[in-house]
Amino acid sequence: MDPSAGGPVGGEPRHVLSALAAGLSADVADVASKSLDVIRVRSPDLVRHSDEAGEDMMVSATDFIQMLLTSLQTEVEQNWEELERKTRDYGRAKAAQGAPLETLLDVFAAYRRATVELITRPLEGSPRRDEIFALAQSRLEDVVERLNASTVRGYLDHLDAEHRSREGELYGLAAIVTAMGPSLDVAETAAVALVEMLAALRLTAGALWLRERSIFKLASSAGLEPEDIESFTHEVGPQAKAAVTAMGHSESRVDRGLGGTWNALRAQLRVRGRIIGVLTAATEMQRVFEASDLLFMAAVADQVALALDRARQFSSEARTDHLTGLANRREFERVMEREVALAERHGRSLSMMLIDVDNLKKINDGDGHRAGDSALRLVGQQLERVVRASDICGRLGGDEFGVAMPETNLEHAGELALRLRASMREVALRARGSGAVDVSIGLATWRPGQDWQATYQAADMDLYEDKRRRKAARRVVEEPPPRMRMLGRTSGRRRVAGS
Repeated sequence: MDPSAGGPVGGEPRHVLSALAAGLSADVADVASKSLDVIRVRSPDLVRHSDEAGEDMMVSATDFIQMLLTSLQTEVEQNWEELERKTRDYGRAKAAQGAPLETLLDVFAAYRRATVELITRPLEGSPRRDEIFALAQSRLEDVVERLNASTVRGYLDHLDAEHRSREGELYGLAAIVTAMGPSLDVAETAAVALVEMLAALRLTAGALWLRERSIFKLASSAGLEPEDIESFTHEVGPQAKAAVTAMGHSESRVDRGLGGTWNALRAQLRVRGRIIGVLTAATEMQRVFEASDLLFMAAVADQVALALDRARQFSSEARTDHLTGLANRREFERVMEREVALAERHGRSLSMMLIDVDNLKKINDGDGHRAGDSALRLVGQQLERVVRASDICGRLGGDEFGVAMPETNLEHAGELALRLRASMREVALRARGSGAVDVSIGLATWRPGQDWQATYQAADMDLYEDKRRRKAARRVVEEPPPRMRMLGRTSGRRRVAGS
């Protein structure tokens, strides 16, 4: 549908968006196919699991994108109860296949980006494109967040049902997972995990520490007086030495023989090779821990680690920049770590683009911080407009933005930078020179053996080189020509200053 040719472009944005969404059904299959191409590259294991289960991912992708379009239509009332039931069932099915939960949510995010791209295509050249784009982006984020939550519930439902089917100690494991399931809050999950662990092992005191960079910070304690926590940490906390170790079915490690006045078990909470925390459960009474106790705690620790990691991941404030709706710095760093690992494993290319708003201070000083916020949102919108569905945009802080570009070499990254500059110029022209936003851009490509920080530093150096060039160019343009002065006549000829 072309909004400039008979469409309701003069109406309210929600009506324009609704009409656009209603007229794009014919293009859904093509967009779904392109989204699947991205998913096949980024999540081959998920595709393999789906194929083995006989699932037609093309049908699933088409249905999901069509549902997102329908959610934008004001005259169509969604059956949210049915949609949430379906996505909950989807979460259960994927959990049964062994698909990582993070991968499922990445797939939903890819479908959302594809839908936004589909919506904005007909709006190119429309004076209301940005307004309608922002509305579509906001609505789709709300819908996907709601369906994400249902998928997580379904995923946890499966874990709960699986563990409930076991006997003996595994029943205790199921009870712990069930207790942690309803919450996606880190502090609440830590407290519930600790209390349920103590109940399952029939112990009286414990503590859980979460790792932040290189240190462990106390997240929750139970059965301890405040004045006892320091000595408890010293005797059986993260740094205490252990005599015996057992490994969990996936990653967690459990220690005993920690010494001191406490009989304790301590679990390292690991997710994908990362230590995210330590949990200690103890008693001052005589207690001999058998090998089965260590293995049971290791099994519980695996689930506690996953629950805590999910709680961290699904905190929207921890993942999203509130001003622009892009990934925040922490989320962007997590994405870069993941993309570097994928590039290393599969021999793929990976590029990074950094963007800096050159005149943000001038805008803030001249028009106020609200105008500065609008400028930052504008840059975020233009980034979302020009990047591919597989690229990840983030606001890294202040006036700095970043784009992670998987499977992109430096040449193609440069083409994206040119598209961004053209888009910013187009916005400036529409604004007739008022409130123009100037940006500098730096590019770098990851090299095998590098970490993502090295790529960031290379892009940062290129950014400041671009800033220097642009500043020098502006100085040349703004510098007035030399003034010419008549100095008098000599032998009938005039002399000019400087000759």
